[in-house]
Amino acid sequence: MNNPISHVLQQLHDAVNRGDQDALAQYYASDAKVVSTPMSTDNHQHASQRDCIDALLKFQKKFMPDHFVTTGDERVIQAGDVALVVAKLYLVPKATPNALPCEGKRAVYVLQKDASGEWRCIIDNFFGTDLLDFA
Repeated sequence: MNNPISHVLQQLHDAVNRGDQDALAQYYASDAKVVSTPMSTDNHQHASQRDCIDALLKFQKKFMPDHFVTTGDERVIQAGDVALVVAKLYLVPKATPNALPCEGKRAVYVLQKDASGEWRCIIDNFFGTDLLDFA
């Protein structure tokens, strides 16, 4: 995990697992978009960073209250100050955190380096290419 982009994603997932809204805000740009349901692909013009964080935490509570999310293999494709990340996400039961992960999903993220040089997530699509199944 020497890549700073991978580190940001790891920290983002750790914040989701803890339900830590303030930490999550550090990893998302102010105009970030989160695909929180398969049908929410329309870009709401007035969605805020807080809307993204709320959507993530609602998803976590509804669909994975007994699990942690962890990242598996990932590929980072960087072009200047923008990076595309395709990653495998796994759910691990909270009751047995050292267990092997359950079924994996492919997620897609877009990160951008801000004016201070920090990488921030601008698009978080944890449905990955499965999103196409709902188109």
